[in-house]
Amino acid sequence: GRDGGFSASAKRYHLGKELLSFASDNFLPLALVTGVGLGFKLSCFRRKKMSRFFAREEIQEVQGTHINNRTMVGIISGLPSEMRRHLLSFLPIRVAALTSSLSRDWRDEFCMTPTLKLRLDDDTDDMIPFISFVNRIVSIRGPDGDRSPLRKFHLTLHRVIDRHEADQGNLLFESANEWINFSLAKGVTILTLCFYQLPHQYDGLPEAIFVASSLVKLHIATSHHATLFPSTVSVLLPCLKSLRLDMVGLGDDGQGFYTLLSGCPIIEELEMKDLAWFAWSSSSVCSSTLKVLSICWDFYAHEDERHQRPASVSFVTPNLLYLDYNDDTAGDYKALDFASLVEAEVRLHLRVEQGDGSDSDEDEDELEIPQQEDASDFFKAICNVQKLLLHADTLQVLAFGCLTIHPFPNLTELIIESYHHDQLSDWDSVPLLLNNCPQLHTLVFMGLTHQPKNTCGNVCRCEGGVVPAHSCLQASPVKVLKIYDVGQAALEMDRFIGMVRHFLVTMPHLESFLVYCDGSAETRMNLSRGIRRIQGKASPMCRIQV
Repeated sequence: GRDGGFSASAKRYHLGKELLSFASDNFLPLALVTGVGLGFKLSCFRRKKMSRFFAREEIQEVQGTHINNRTMVGIISGLPSEMRRHLLSFLPIRVAALTSSLSRDWRDEFCMTPTLKLRLDDDTDDMIPFISFVNRIVSIRGPDGDRSPLRKFHLTLHRVIDRHEADQGNLLFESANEWINFSLAKGVTILTLCFYQLPHQYDGLPEAIFVASSLVKLHIATSHHATLFPSTVSVLLPCLKSLRLDMVGLGDDGQGFYTLLSGCPIIEELEMKDLAWFAWSSSSVCSSTLKVLSICWDFYAHEDERHQRPASVSFVTPNLLYLDYNDDTAGDYKALDFASLVEAEVRLHLRVEQGDGSDSDEDEDELEIPQQEDASDFFKAICNVQKLLLHADTLQVLAFGCLTIHPFPNLTELIIESYHHDQLSDWDSVPLLLNNCPQLHTLVFMGLTHQPKNTCGNVCRCEGGVVPAHSCLQASPVKVLKIYDVGQAALEMDRFIGMVRHFLVTMPHLESFLVYCDGSAETRMNLSRGIRRIQGKASPMCRIQV
């Protein structure tokens, strides 16, 4: 107005803008506060409609909440409809549905949110109410995409279908395909489908998914490598930038995967989880647009799968920036192109033949790895990374599954995990690894516990030996050393401090030394006192923090 103030509509606009900004940064707290502030009255639970969709325990829980914030109700009700729907989209759909009883204005708001997250779990006795509930949402939204745009659609079906429920199961998945087609017609950009229990007569996902021009992010998950689409399906996803596949069956030799990837011309992120590509005759990822790649294999459907490994692996990803690779070592690494790789996290597993099944606790120093199982080519291909995380299993591969360790000329940060799932790592490869990192600035140890040997004397003195005259630590350019204690300090304080002392008195270029301890206050205090008493530091200017 003329007095320099804001009009009522302007104030409401600015208030709404501030609330939306706060919601994007603190969506969970705001969702909870909003849900409580709306003051669900007892009358909304006395209606028979609510009892069909909500468990008695849920109703009793909210009945016990005696909060009626009329001010909050007034503020939220005064917001534009689009803003109210945006706020409701942060609430679970079952909770958001309760707002329909507040007033006529709120009756259908929960159905019109830009995000729909639907989930059916084992704790649901009957599938029919869930189907009716979702069908009602679809009916209210209607076919008009402009009236209620849908940006994100998440559908999780985790309900075990018993034999006597076969008809309901078939109806559930027939309805699910209709809901998926509905979301695609609405121009959905993010689609997440998690089907963990399929009926026997399921024909697969709608093929419209694989030619959807609006999809930007697609996540498909199932269990036990169930096939959700044919390998020959036509695929053209011109806007898809992110693809995630969890335990999806992909046909013979992974043909479904290659078909899917070839139909994504601008894909930037790919996550492959438990796809069992060890069964393919040749496993490869080829894309000139990929920037982020994550491959994880740690699920074995059968015990005999534990001794299988990929026969051949290829990566042709010249523009890849980040790689997260968790897999068994392959029999052969053929085409490898990581020309742009900046950061990598590697967890390779070394599989040793068990022979006749007799006791195989032989000395690892005597293990001989056949040339066809040599992983040297893979590490050579990623040697230009700037940041590298090596898990405990990978250290064993470097020690016993690589004929050579190539230099890492650009590596500035190296993270070494020493302990994983009750497995101690071997540090045999660490001395040579550090010698091959001339630009290393930051060295991080996730735990110091490892197999006590005399072969890692360059890095530690776990056998009490004398440090070699030309220790890799003495020649190391590392300026920042970080150690994350994973419980060793509380159990072996003297040994832990002894290893810390070895680093401090050996590394001449250290400028910062940090120890992170998750133990008790007494453990942290004793550790700090013990470290600060260390004399004879190789780098007098080193700052120590515990």
